[in-house]
Amino acid sequence: MAEGKRKSRIPEKYKPAVLFLRDAGIAMAFVVCILLAMFFYTGLWPPLVVVESNSMMHTEDNTSEIGVIDTGDLVLVKKVNHVSDIQTYVQGFVSGHRTYGDYGDVVIYRPLGQSDHTPIIHRAILYLVANGDGISYSVPALRQFPSARWTTQNPADTWDHLTSTLTLYHVGYRDMPVTIGIDSIILRSSGAGLANGYITKGDHNTGIDQAISEFGAQPVHFDWVVGKASGEIPWFGLLKLWFTNTMVMEPPPNSTRNLWICIAIIVIAPIAADVLLTHRARIKAAKAKGGHEEEPTQMKKVPDEPKDDSEPPKG
Repeated sequence: MAEGKRKSRIPEKYKPAVLFLRDAGIAMAFVVCILLAMFFYTGLWPPLVVVESNSMMHTEDNTSEIGVIDTGDLVLVKKVNHVSDIQTYVQGFVSGHRTYGDYGDVVIYRPLGQSDHTPIIHRAILYLVANGDGISYSVPALRQFPSARWTTQNPADTWDHLTSTLTLYHVGYRDMPVTIGIDSIILRSSGAGLANGYITKGDHNTGIDQAISEFGAQPVHFDWVVGKASGEIPWFGLLKLWFTNTMVMEPPPNSTRNLWICIAIIVIAPIAADVLLTHRARIKAAKAKGGHEEEPTQMKKVPDEPKDDSEPPKG
């Protein structure tokens, strides 16, 4: 006698829970694989940071955009090993290198290099190189930057000897001037010596970070840089901000809406796939069962009786 089909050892009442745990396990394994891939790509752990403010947004009405860093976005942080791994706004303008809607790279750094400070994610505008005289800076990238797009307060200043306020024109989505008080940086650094570093600015902000004392009021040293932004996962950082109660400001309404739509799709998709596969399996099983049924016995055809064409007797 052929062995019958094995019956499942799982009681019927536990099957929904088992299926749920199976789907949850698959989803968890998928998330782990993604995180590992991010780690190998960025070279850092954790490979993501959550954007808490609107300082990098490109709109005035608190509307988020794909391809721009907005409140609640998750940003991939890629490790940098040398100053040359980061292109500033000035360098990017010359080379055409753009990220997140503007020229140059966006860096993630810790103010004053202190680990207890929340990292800042802003665009690198230019890189200051301290001159040997101890009283001036140079910006080699300005050599190829259009002369009509920058001026200095001191007409005697040149790209390799900057001592006064430097102004860059038509910067960012607002097409606004950006003022860099190099003289103030030199004054604040007196006694400690000038240090090389980046001038940084949030795309949405009107001024540079170095004009704000809480950011260190001095160039961002390369050692303070955690990495540079290299990719984003929009909206999903809102979950962390809500759960940790670290939301600095109201998130973009369209980001919140898009997040819930994505979560609904993520939850519904596995269930729908499971229902579809189960339905297909039942149809297949029904067809297989029907194919093994015995063919109905064909009836033997009885030949017709010969027709009697003789006329009936006349009465």
